[in-house]
Amino acid sequence: MTSGTFVLSLDTELAWGSFDKRFGPELVRAAEWENREGIPRLLELLCRHRIAATWAFVGHATLEACCGHAELEPVSYDWYSGDWFQHDPATDESRNPEWYARSSFLKVLSAPYPQEIGFHSFSHVIFGNPGTPRKRAIQEFAACRAIAREFEIQGDAFVFPRNRAGFLHELREAGFRTFRAPDVARFRTRHDAVNKALGVLADFVALTPLLVAPHLDHGLVGLPGSLMLRAMDGWRRIIPLRSRRARIMKGIDGCIREGGIFHLWLHPINLYREREKMFELVEECCERVSLLRDRGDLRVATMGEFAGEYLASHGTPAVAAPSWVT
Repeated sequence: MTSGTFVLSLDTELAWGSFDKRFGPELVRAAEWENREGIPRLLELLCRHRIAATWAFVGHATLEACCGHAELEPVSYDWYSGDWFQHDPATDESRNPEWYARSSFLKVLSAPYPQEIGFHSFSHVIFGNPGTPRKRAIQEFAACRAIAREFEIQGDAFVFPRNRAGFLHELREAGFRTFRAPDVARFRTRHDAVNKALGVLADFVALTPLLVAPHLDHGLVGLPGSLMLRAMDGWRRIIPLRSRRARIMKGIDGCIREGGIFHLWLHPINLYREREKMFELVEECCERVSLLRDRGDLRVATMGEFAGEYLASHGTPAVAAPSWVT
């Protein structure tokens, strides 16, 4: 049997992830739960099974305190009016744990089974949208690198908000080595709404997810996603739990059978609704991965680990950060 690779990336964002779409009491409750309960519980589960994941934090959520960001270039989106930071209370975790998660960040940083710290931007701006100017993109990348330097971590994995990649040259110049590329899919059209519907249908019928292959893009290792574990809220509740489980297990089994890469990803906040069922599902996944790993049939790697090996095998050195990042 050929050994495959399992990669898990986690978009760790609190209220930053969707305040521009649905800010209100429900988001505040879910984001506070993610910080206080969700992240620690997920971290404990991963460490117990000796699985390292890539935790892609929104950089702003890791700050000890904040007093505003007037220095950042404004963004302009057709679905959002006003300043990007208008909902940010500019306080700290003790007063607003739905926006600030310094304690959870430090727990991941010092986990008993080492985890990878990556970044999910600094403030969850949409890099692939024309409303994000180049200067703001550079500022976002630089702010993330400053956090990495502060805690002396490599932090070279990047996950674009909403998986909308942009400014890849600037990302590489900032010192990052890898990013999560858009998910691969059997069927894709030019229409986002149709693609989303096809994705839900694939979840519903438990279609076997595709394995992925890395590629070089602007000197960065692009590692596509295989499957996103969706939340169990709103219309997503129609997706049976057994179908979610089946898709994950099919991905893992296909990975070891074909010797490819199965890249699973999720938002910790997505575990908020039906949390016991969702954590049971994640536990089953971890048990399966750890069993196959211990048997020698499966390898577990973080995005950064995989990228380093891939670049070395292709004779491509990592780029040093330019002067504007320091």
